[in-house]
Amino acid sequence: MENLIPILTWVSVFSGGLLIFLMLFSIVGGMDLDLDVDTSADAGGVDTGGIGYLKGGLTLISVTTWVMKIVLLSQENIGLAIVIGLVVAFIALWILNYIFRFLIRNEENVNWSMEDAIEQLGEVYLRIPPKGEGIVNVLVNGVNRELKAVSQDKQEIKTGDKIRVVGIEGEFVKVKKETV
Repeated sequence: MENLIPILTWVSVFSGGLLIFLMLFSIVGGMDLDLDVDTSADAGGVDTGGIGYLKGGLTLISVTTWVMKIVLLSQENIGLAIVIGLVVAFIALWILNYIFRFLIRNEENVNWSMEDAIEQLGEVYLRIPPKGEGIVNVLVNGVNRELKAVSQDKQEIKTGDKIRVVGIEGEFVKVKKETV
């Protein structure tokens, strides 16, 4: 039993270190060296919670071996150590999945293009003259954007009027006054 403790220590240190390296590499390098499966309902995929199979497996191995080591140091029952190690590891994996889901759910999409504004409602911030430009506020991908705008109908649209983006013309969005 005593020769099992160093083995568990090295397995947990190696798997935990590799897990931390992969997490840091994902955050700092922007590359995720892991396998995720399509989780859409129509694809019948398996949901890994956003951490992937490799990181999930490393989490299970690392936590299981650490807990097994602690249980074996206090009691010499290997069966109990395995059961408690696996239960604690699955709880840790569930908590980690929950944290990742929370972070991903609250992540803002900062990548957007003018085309994302088409058919969106907004409000005139700076008056749009009949043959000129103004500024509108439009909610695009959950973020309020100020966009340069021209009137589609070549009619004045006053500050505070509700508008709908109907197209793009160069660096401007074409808008029409929305009737309420």
